Amino acid sequence: MNTTPSLIRADAPEPATDAWWRRTLLLVGGVTLARILYLVLLCPYTLIEDEAHYWEWSRRLEWSYYTKGPGVAWSIAAATRLLGDHAFAVRMPAAIGAGLTALLVALLARDAYRSARVGFLAACCVLLCPIFQVLGLVMTIDSPYAACWAMAMWSAWRAFEGRGRRWFALTGLALGVGLLYKYTILLAIPGLVLAAWRLNRDRPGSVRGAWLPFAIVPFVVGIMPVIIWNAREGWPTVAHLLGHLGVKGGDMPVTQGGGSGFHYDPTWTIQLIGTQLGMIGPVLALAAAQAIGWVRGRAANGAAPGAERFLVLNSAPILIFYLLVSVVTEPEGNWPLAGYLTLLPMAAARVAAALDAMRADAANAPTAAASRPAYAAPILAWRASIALGAATALMLPRFDLLARLPVVGPLIPVHRFMGADRMAADVQRRLDALRDRTGLEPFLVSSHYGRASQMAFYLAGHPTTYCSSDLLGPGRRTQYDYWPDTDLRRQQDLIGRPAVALGADADSWRTCFAAVTPASALDGDGKRGRAVHECEGFKGFVARVGGRP
Repeated sequence: MNTTPSLIRADAPEPATDAWWRRTLLLVGGVTLARILYLVLLCPYTLIEDEAHYWEWSRRLEWSYYTKGPGVAWSIAAATRLLGDHAFAVRMPAAIGAGLTALLVALLARDAYRSARVGFLAACCVLLCPIFQVLGLVMTIDSPYAACWAMAMWSAWRAFEGRGRRWFALTGLALGVGLLYKYTILLAIPGLVLAAWRLNRDRPGSVRGAWLPFAIVPFVVGIMPVIIWNAREGWPTVAHLLGHLGVKGGDMPVTQGGGSGFHYDPTWTIQLIGTQLGMIGPVLALAAAQAIGWVRGRAANGAAPGAERFLVLNSAPILIFYLLVSVVTEPEGNWPLAGYLTLLPMAAARVAAALDAMRADAANAPTAAASRPAYAAPILAWRASIALGAATALMLPRFDLLARLPVVGPLIPVHRFMGADRMAADVQRRLDALRDRTGLEPFLVSSHYGRASQMAFYLAGHPTTYCSSDLLGPGRRTQYDYWPDTDLRRQQDLIGRPAVALGADADSWRTCFAAVTPASALDGDGKRGRAVHECEGFKGFVARVGGRP
């Protein structure tokens, strides 16, 4: 029998459940409203490249897209149709998705630990994490995807508790909708299967196979748009995902070890781990401590039976998967982020226990200065989490001001989130000059999809822009290659016209233009070395330079 005292006190006093839940709603609602007001009234940041590219998708709604499902495009389309083609409208789904994520993690924590107070602290943990603060302001696939993952976890826990088949259906629907945003949500399935298997082993018949169709049917319905589009286009998304791993069959050249076989760079793993610590912050230590306590047989008092096993099993697959990916290739730091959504309730439980222990210690038996109470480390980590979260919340709205500082400034890539409007204004001046000089209507072409998309958003009238990534050099295909009005191989009406060409080098552009003149860098472009060319006499891409046939 485990006699180790637990930090979770079953008899710890707390206000009424309704009061704590009202606090959770007020906290999440207040933060979400503040983010929306900031985006509408105060945000100085222009759309980053991915945001602008997803906005481009929203102008041409499809069943799916080359690199992602249609969820992000559909969400942006809904927001911009309602609010107009403004940057704040593009980002509105991010703020809403971040709020839903915090609320759903709070619901999961409340049910798993049978405490609305723990639910409130779980919402705090989400809101304090730097990565989830960023996702509340930047419209990528991650904010709505995280909300779908959290919904799947909460509804699955309720289903496993025996609350009815509608919760199985909601789990399947959340997974299906989540896949429309990010395919990584498939990594939620192994954890759910493991959790169901263990629950059935402990309580036979708890998760009956008869309930399975209620999850599978809405999941299949949810993913059908992705299947339909990929079947029509020859499954390019599979090639894109393989390209991320740098393996044969992907849309990028296999470069591991120069083609000589397996190659591992330890910095890939080190950077991945370091990025996680920076993105999540000290609450990660709190979650890890609680998870280790469960592994050692010290499950939290007050937790529902099997709750902590459920939380750990639904974090482990995605975290382990991307740790293994870092052995094969260099992963992006945000790839494993959903795995923390079921660990944050454990962090909240650890905080609640430490606060109760500290309160009881202060009231009943003040600790001598030389002693170190069991709650000292959790309280220190919690205070550090609050400090980091508050600092992030204060700095995030105006990172451009920090970029002016002599030491910190050079470390901040301000060019990634500012200056696109100024660059577009400069491009417009150059386009106008080309029109005046040649008497022909010029166009904008870029060797990178992100800059092409930013120019499409910020140029007057949102004109059609073009991307040559797969046509000049060994770049990968982009969604521009799939739309009839942007595929440069089909644009016969562009023949003979002038253009402002961004990126690549003059020799590459001379393969498709009669005259190419290197020009000065764009006004507002803070990244050095990005070439600009003024071109005349577009000839088309009859022969490619290093691209696929």
